[in-house]
Amino acid sequence: MPESHDQTYIDALGADLAQQNLNALVLAENGTNQLGRPYPRHPGWRNWNGNLTRIGHHDRDTFVLEANAILPGTMHTDRAHHRHARLVNGTWTRCHATADGAVPLTIAITQTRDD
Repeated sequence: MPESHDQTYIDALGADLAQQNLNALVLAENGTNQLGRPYPRHPGWRNWNGNLTRIGHHDRDTFVLEANAILPGTMHTDRAHHRHARLVNGTWTRCHATADGAVPLTIAITQTRDD
């Protein structure tokens, strides 16, 4: 017969998962295993895998405008995506939104201008 759990047990598990995700958010911007590296002179912006990134899900259209304003003149972006990543064996890896320790991201796909 399957084991049943009372509401207090379920609430405690939910609180533990929420704390794990909060801890992952803090680790993404602090400590020895940061997600990417801080973008110079622009707090909150990060460079991860060559693309401008911010932790959290932000409005994509506004994000693209802001990214273009801070990118050097030789680069641009025309789209942004919402993704998730988590720390696996010391490396930030894309993952599903429901994965343990998933951190929400907004990523601007940056390109070099052809002109």
